[in-house]
Amino acid sequence: MNHPIPKYYQIYEELLNDITQGKYKENDLFPSDTELVKRFNYSRGTIREAIKLLFQQGYLVRKQGKGTYVTYKKIKQDADRLIGFTELMLQHDLEPSANVLKKEFVVPNANISYLMELEPGEKVVRLIRLRYGNRMPLIIERSFFNAALFEPIFSMDLETNSIYSLLYKHTGTRLGKADQQIEAISASYEENKWLEVDPGTPLLLIKRLIKTTEGTIFQYSEDVYRSDRITFSTQTLPYQTENESPDFTPD
Repeated sequence: MNHPIPKYYQIYEELLNDITQGKYKENDLFPSDTELVKRFNYSRGTIREAIKLLFQQGYLVRKQGKGTYVTYKKIKQDADRLIGFTELMLQHDLEPSANVLKKEFVVPNANISYLMELEPGEKVVRLIRLRYGNRMPLIIERSFFNAALFEPIFSMDLETNSIYSLLYKHTGTRLGKADQQIEAISASYEENKWLEVDPGTPLLLIKRLIKTTEGTIFQYSEDVYRSDRITFSTQTLPYQTENESPDFTPD
C-alpha cells in the first residue's frame, strides 16, 4: 500500500535541493517562515516542520538576533579516537581558531582534585577556550591540566596552536587512553552567549579524563559542544549472550 509523501517532507526535499545545488550558499541568510509560506502556499506549521528537518540534518544554524543561515553539514567526530580540535577541523576543511578566555594556575575544587588524584593543595592549570571552525563558535573547552606537564607550553600561543601538537613538539609527554562521558544539557546563559545559540538550546557535554602513556593523569575537561554542528559516532562490539562472552565464567 502506497502512502502519500507528507507535504512538509516534500518542502524539505525541495529546500534541501536548493542548498545542495547552490541556490543558497554557505553563510547565506535563509528565507524567513513568512517568505516560505508565500513561496509554497502552505501553513506556517507545515513550513516549520520542513525547516526543523534541515536544522536536524545540520544544514541550517540560527544566529541569535540575526536570523537563520545556511551552514555546513554536521561535523562528524569519532568518539572511539582521541583527536584534537585542530585536527578535527582540518579533516573537514575548516579553519580552526581559538579565543583563550582564562589561563591560570589554581587549586581546583574537591571534585576535580579527586578525579585528577591530586595531593591536598596541589595546583593545576585551568584553561577555558572558545573554539571556532571558520569563525563559527563550536565548543567551549573547560580544561584542567597537570601543572608540571603543562608548564613547558603554558606561555605559548594557545589560540592558533593545538595543545597536543605543542605538547608532542616541545615535551616528552605522550598521551594514552581517555575515558569520556557524553551527556545532553541545555544551554546556560553563559553558553548561550559564547556559542551564539538560543537559550535552552540542546548541547552536548563531554567529560574527558586523559592519561599519559605512563599512567599519569594529564587532563580533565568538561567541554560543551554545539549539537547542531557536531555529532559523535562510535562502533559497538557484536552482540553476545552470556555464554559467548569472554568474561563469562560458569559456576
